[in-house]
Amino acid sequence: MLREQAKKMNMLLDFAYFMEFIDRLELDIEAIYEKAPDSNELPVYTLNGKEVSVYFKNEIRPHNVPILLNQPAKYPLLVASKYITPKAKKQLKKNKINYLDSYGNAYIEIPQLKIFTEHGNSKPVIPDTTKVFTQAGAQLIFQLLNRPEEVNETVRRLAHLSNISVGSVSKIMNGLFDEGFLVEWNNDKKYQLIRKEELLDRWIPILNEKVLPNYKIGTYSFTGNLEDHWKDRFLRPNVWWGGEPGAALLTDYLYPEKYSLFTTLSAKEIMTDLKLVPDPNGKITLYQPFWGNTSMASIMKGKNNVDPLIIYAQLIHSGDPRNIETAQIIYNEHIAQKL
Repeated sequence: MLREQAKKMNMLLDFAYFMEFIDRLELDIEAIYEKAPDSNELPVYTLNGKEVSVYFKNEIRPHNVPILLNQPAKYPLLVASKYITPKAKKQLKKNKINYLDSYGNAYIEIPQLKIFTEHGNSKPVIPDTTKVFTQAGAQLIFQLLNRPEEVNETVRRLAHLSNISVGSVSKIMNGLFDEGFLVEWNNDKKYQLIRKEELLDRWIPILNEKVLPNYKIGTYSFTGNLEDHWKDRFLRPNVWWGGEPGAALLTDYLYPEKYSLFTTLSAKEIMTDLKLVPDPNGKITLYQPFWGNTSMASIMKGKNNVDPLIIYAQLIHSGDPRNIETAQIIYNEHIAQKL
């Protein structure tokens, strides 16, 4: 019941935003809401009598564009967003995806209606100077997305789990509260994480662009025929697959071409025990774990992979269509129930 009420509320908000975005264009356009979405379908609107399937999202960044290319749209796709980054706009235009934002910027090319207007006046919904979306923030958000109930853990406990300082935890938690991702929900001052899908979306680029580069050990190559036996020859403590191999372990759907490996082993052990050799052009990128509790990575049922959230974020950020498709499987099977 609550889920259905929330869905209806979101639809009403989307409708209000869409009509507001159309008004911002200050053009003579008749916009009508035609059809509510069924299952995975997008809502349908008409612009001057021509149907469009509308995809709503608070912000569109470059890593979102490959996902849009796979949207099951019955009619021409129109992205409606409060903010679309300049790079994302270029990619949308390149792929002939219509868009509309809250600042009166638009690219629409459908029968009998062609619009391209850019004022250069848009700003992120959440400023890039935010104290939440930093390297330390991403490490804490990872823990909270996995186990939302941990928002009520002690600051010291969260610092330990996230591998960051106590001071950083306090600053980030205050930021989450200020930016509307954390709310107080009872008189005992218990907190609840909300807007988790949006938080996940903002977390993906920070993980890939700020966290992982700071934990990168280096690039390596396999020796001998190790690549042919990566599933079993690396099944050992303190070694976990991420990215494409991690996805292959989770889904049995993807054959890895690039390898992402997390390990607590020393540089010497990487070469002597894992039989990997440093190579600037190697297929394997090695990282140290950025989390403070190794239970976030597992060896179970003959598989050693990092948490599905990390694998999902790496696949989405790659922009590779085959990775995007696999990421959606991982999202449906391992992530959606947490959000």
